[in-house]
This record gives sequence, structure tokens and C-alpha cells, in this order.
Amino acid sequence: MLMGQSRSRLRPMLRVLVVRLLKFNCLFLLILMMKSLVSLGTALERGKAEGRKVRLAVIDHVTSMPCVVIPIKELVQICREEGVDQVFVDAAHAIGCTDVNMKEIGADYYTSNLHKWFFCPPSIAFLYCRKSPKSPDLHHPVVSHEYGNGLAIESAWIGTRDYSAQLVVPSVLEFVNRFEGGIEGIKKRNHDTIVEMGEMLAKAWGTHLGCPRHMCASMIMVGLPACLGISNESDTLKLRTHLRDNFGIEVPMYYRAPKEGEVGAITGYARISHQVYNKDNDYYKFRDAVNQLVGNKFTCTLLSK
Repeated sequence: MLMGQSRSRLRPMLRVLVVRLLKFNCLFLLILMMKSLVSLGTALERGKAEGRKVRLAVIDHVTSMPCVVIPIKELVQICREEGVDQVFVDAAHAIGCTDVNMKEIGADYYTSNLHKWFFCPPSIAFLYCRKSPKSPDLHHPVVSHEYGNGLAIESAWIGTRDYSAQLVVPSVLEFVNRFEGGIEGIKKRNHDTIVEMGEMLAKAWGTHLGCPRHMCASMIMVGLPACLGISNESDTLKLRTHLRDNFGIEVPMYYRAPKEGEVGAITGYARISHQVYNKDNDYYKFRDAVNQLVGNKFTCTLLSK
């Protein structure tokens, strides 16, 4: 069973195996904890139909677009109760962004990037593998002299790979500890500030946030004014480019297709983030740019001309 972005990443690898993919949808805007838990349970029941067994569940911890912190501990627990063989958590955004505790989460595998929220250069990540009778069967995909000496040893030397990026991790740990409360303090301030700025933007534009504040970490979705006329994903890309070229603002955007019969729906959302280098003026600038577009009666149809 695959969830979110992980599904598209794993599909090419699964073509060589006899695997049945199960899609688990979490509803954006209605993504309350109980809904996601029930949805997972339903997906697992489908997977076990006709005597089949769910071998692997791949679940996001923090989704990227739209951004939501998934109730990962509860989902892993459901997988255990339903007899799923193994659980892999794709947590690309997690470390440095939200709480990460391997024992509490209880997954068999957990991986996260350090370049997104932990101040490291690209190519730095970690893979956690829970000790179990199955763990000795894990091997690095590049087979070399250390094959059979354990995954950690096998991963330590991979031919001509440039290892210099990994050498900065101790310095990064020293850097984050310069801030009050270390990484925990950074995460809390990022969360509190992004919620505050998200609420400020939603109020200024007469819209709403894309999820409850407790389901966001250092990123949050904010509805864009419906009068901008965002009618498809192409419009979000063009509007993003327009803001970059004309206002010096870079912000990812998400298109939510309206439901049948929905009138005046908010179909465009901006994903705003906060890190230690951001200032309140960054968000005020974004607010004022969108207000200027609205005041000028701008719509996305103008970008197609």
C-alpha cells in the first residue's frame, strides 16, 4: 500500500515485481485525523480481500504539496493491527521540521533528508532500519567488497561518490545549537510564526488555511482569493512565475479542483514556509502583491494572452 508522493517514486521499481498497489487518499481541507485513520483502515481491508496480504505500507510523514503533518504513529499502529508485514515512512521534510522519534513512531524503516530543514547541503539523508529478524537481508543496491558485512558498512564506501557533503553534519549540529533551544526551539518558532503569518494572509485575503494548525509544522497552505480565477494547475505555475518576475516573490502553489456544484470556491493555495532567516516583511510583501493583483482586477486568464 502506497501513499502520496511515494507511490510515483516506487512505481518504476515495482514493475519488475508482482505487486498490487493500493492508493490511500487523505482529503485536503477535510484532512482531520479520524478521516485519515478510517481511510487507511478501509484501504487495508481492500488489500486483504480474497486472502491477500499487505506486504509493505509506504506512508508520508509530512506531505509536500499540499503540506500536512500526517498522524504517523496512529497510522503505523493501524498497520500493525491489520497485519501489514512492514511499514516504510517517507519523511523527506520531517527532520528539523517536526518531531521525529523512532521508538514512538514504530515503523520498520524511516528516511528523511537533512537538506530541507536541517541546514545541510543536498545529498544528505538518513535511513533508519528497525532491528528485526528480517534486517540482515537488507543490502545496499551497489554491491562491492563489503557485501554481507551489514547495511551500514556496505553503505560506507560507494566507489567514486563525493562524501564532502556528509562532513558538514557536525558543523550543522553546532550551528543549530547556537539558537535558543537548539533544533527544538527552531521548530517551535517556525511553527508558531508560520501559523501566525498564514492566519494574517488568510484574513487579508478573506480566505482560510488549508489545514488545522496542529497538522502543520514549518509550512502551511493559505487559500488565494477566488477572484484570481485559478482554474487548473497550469494557472498556478503561471501565477507563480508572474509573482517571481514582477514582484520578486517565490512561493509554490497548489490547485484544488472544485467539487461538483461548488460556486466561488477557493481553488488556489499558496504553500508558505518559515525558517530562521525569514522575516515578517517577507509575508507582508506577499500579502501586498496579491492585494495589488486583486485591486487591479487581475485574473489568471490574462497570463494566457
